[in-house]
Amino acid sequence: MTGVALADNGLGIFGTYWDTEDLGGGFGGGIKFRGDLGDLFGVDLRASCVTQLDDWEGDDDLYLIPLEALLLFRIPLGEYSPVKAYVGGGGGYVIVPEADDIDFDDDFCFIGVGGIEFALNENVSLFAEAMYRFFEVDGMEIDGENIDLKGELEFTGFGVNAGLFFRF
Repeated sequence: MTGVALADNGLGIFGTYWDTEDLGGGFGGGIKFRGDLGDLFGVDLRASCVTQLDDWEGDDDLYLIPLEALLLFRIPLGEYSPVKAYVGGGGGYVIVPEADDIDFDDDFCFIGVGGIEFALNENVSLFAEAMYRFFEVDGMEIDGENIDLKGELEFTGFGVNAGLFFRF
C-alpha cells in the first residue's frame, strides 16, 4: 500500500471506556469533529456518553456526558506514512443528568490524550487513543435540597477511545 498525505478535517465515531476513581469503569460511545490547523496541529471537538458504571448501585443509569475541545499536536512519522500519532490536551464540560432523584452538579473537566491512527485509504482511518480525564463533582441536589460533598466525588481516571475517522 502506498501512503498518501492526508488532510485531517473530518468526523470520527468511537466506542469509549472511562475508569472513574470512585464509581469504577463505564462504557459508551461518541463523536468527534476534527479541524486541521496546519501541518502539525489540529483541534478536536468531541461529545460522548458513558454509562453502566461498575460501582453505581442506583435503579436509574448514571450518565456522564463530556463535551470537550482539544488542541492536538501531530508527531511526524513521514509524509506518506499510513500511520499517524498525536498527543494533545484541552478541557470541557461534563453533564451529569439526574439519576435516582439525585442531581449531581455538572462541572468543567480537563483532559490529556495520546493516539494513533492507521489510514485504510484516503478517506477512512482506524484510530485508538488513551486519555486521562480530570473531573470531580463537589455538590448535588436531592429533593430540592443542595448538598455539599465535602470529600468530592471523583470521576477522574484513565480512558480509551477506538473507532473510525472519516476525512472530508
